[in-house]
Amino acid sequence: MTMFNWGPTEPSGPIPFNKERWDAVLTSLEVNFAIDEDGDRFGDWESMRLWFLVAGDKNDLMAMRSMWDIRPPIEAYDYMVEAINSWNRDHFWPKAIVTRGEQHLGIFGDLVIDIETGVTDDFLRQQVRCMIGMSDQLYTYLAELFPESKNWFDAGQPSE
Repeated sequence: MTMFNWGPTEPSGPIPFNKERWDAVLTSLEVNFAIDEDGDRFGDWESMRLWFLVAGDKNDLMAMRSMWDIRPPIEAYDYMVEAINSWNRDHFWPKAIVTRGEQHLGIFGDLVIDIETGVTDDFLRQQVRCMIGMSDQLYTYLAELFPESKNWFDAGQPSE
């Protein structure tokens, strides 16, 4: 009788990632989410929208992108870049970004992780919890730094 089975074994470890994995993870966290026309999941919070994405040729990148509901005016660009650079210097994530639109700036937070070898639902849940919390910290930081942001366009408010 042999002590070891040297025959082929089934692969073990985390399972591959795809967009549909988000559904179970978000539901288990009681996150209200919707699916857009591209099949991406997103949820809305008090100060932001957060997308739950899959990217890469082999679905090997897990990405979450938040966007601040407040849209600073174009004139605030230099100040926002300075604030975002300070955030990025002092925090590992989310990586903060400012973009110019036609009338307003867009402020984003990004978290991207290579998950080519697969990922567990527990890991995904932890990343979602962290992204929600840290994105909220980013946008609270900006709101405190720019008290005038209370008067800026708020895309999260229903139109009248």
